[in-house]
Amino acid sequence: MTEESANGRLVSRRGILKTTGAATAFSLAGCQGGSAGDSNTFTIGALHPLSGDAAEMGTRFKDVVGAGVQAVNGGADLSPLAGASGEGLQGQDGATVEVLWRDHQGDSDVARTEAESLVLDEGADMLTGCFYSGSTKAVSQVAEREGVPHVCGTAIGEGLTERGLDWFWQVPPHTGIKGESMFNFASDMNAEYDAGLERVAIIHQDGTFGTEVANSMVGVIENSDEFEQAPDTISYNASSVSSLSSQIGAIRDADADIIVHAANVRDALIMLEDMKTEDYYPEMMLTPGSAYLDPSVLEESVSEYVFSGSDFSNDMYSIHPPMGEYNSYAEENSGTPFDGSNIYAWGEFFTAIAAANQADSLDPGDLQSSLNSLSLDPYVSGLPYPVEFNDKGYNTEAFSFVVQADDEKLETVWPFDQAQDDAMTYPVPSWSDR
Repeated sequence: MTEESANGRLVSRRGILKTTGAATAFSLAGCQGGSAGDSNTFTIGALHPLSGDAAEMGTRFKDVVGAGVQAVNGGADLSPLAGASGEGLQGQDGATVEVLWRDHQGDSDVARTEAESLVLDEGADMLTGCFYSGSTKAVSQVAEREGVPHVCGTAIGEGLTERGLDWFWQVPPHTGIKGESMFNFASDMNAEYDAGLERVAIIHQDGTFGTEVANSMVGVIENSDEFEQAPDTISYNASSVSSLSSQIGAIRDADADIIVHAANVRDALIMLEDMKTEDYYPEMMLTPGSAYLDPSVLEESVSEYVFSGSDFSNDMYSIHPPMGEYNSYAEENSGTPFDGSNIYAWGEFFTAIAAANQADSLDPGDLQSSLNSLSLDPYVSGLPYPVEFNDKGYNTEAFSFVVQADDEKLETVWPFDQAQDDAMTYPVPSWSDR
């Protein structure tokens, strides 16, 4: 939606709110935001799965963010990390940071209720989360209604910033960007290794995340002259599935070269175990990450050699030394190192910190304006890429590389010039040769 400004230029609603945020902040601060009651505290409401299938993942989110809170409040001197140069938020007179954690249980209705409680009862200045795209959508609607920023660094659905929201910002590469990277990698494999990759099978859990991934991948394939989809997209109910053998049979019959699987942790392991039982493996398992980057999947031998789109690898620290320093700090102070999942929560938190530190105040309108104009160099947000949001709230600087699982670790294999020598195992050995 656009409106005409006084000088005759058309501006988006986001742009209007950006310029009028300071004027509206006073009225908003009367009923929202922890800073309204305590100007010395910046309160973040963090909504993530802390129970159920993803409980272990959510706990690791909480661990590294807890280390991040300590880094800001204690002054960890982790330059150039946002907010870690002195005690408290230096741009807000040393304000203390607190994070209030809520378990949305992977349920959108629970997420909505918890978000409302955080904003209306706890006075949160900002919301973060929520890993699952469905829960993220529910929480972002609460943020939109109540006029509180929602910074999302842990959900990667491509459609999340296509809903016309003015209080939502997405930090990581979405599924469309991941898909482009994944198939650029496959194309380079054809060129460099004569891999013969052409036919792609897409299988996904039927929740919001899986559906968005599938749609993104279909779009990338349709725009390619090199790849074709075969068979038709396959979906299943992640909460009830106990076997994927029949789906694997359909993929095998279609003679697919690549399997793209969008899964939760439980069904990712079902997929791999069933492929082993069926003694079947395609030329390449090429996933959008998520569950396939999780330590609970990587510790299982069946995950060996899977390729995934990612913005984390265990060997990234040689390419991005500041990330190694951040990882050492997080592990020393929480007992939990970075992994392919919790690094998103770390980046989510420090993007929120950067916006708060640079805002004119902690009032909602000023935080909104700060996020709209945010321009962060690599590592400032705790991530290896810059952060700069477009008028839809998407970080246009986010990128994804490709990693391969190797002995419970993730190693960068693409772009080829960023990979360690002999990092990639290809062709992937058959089950009997492992």
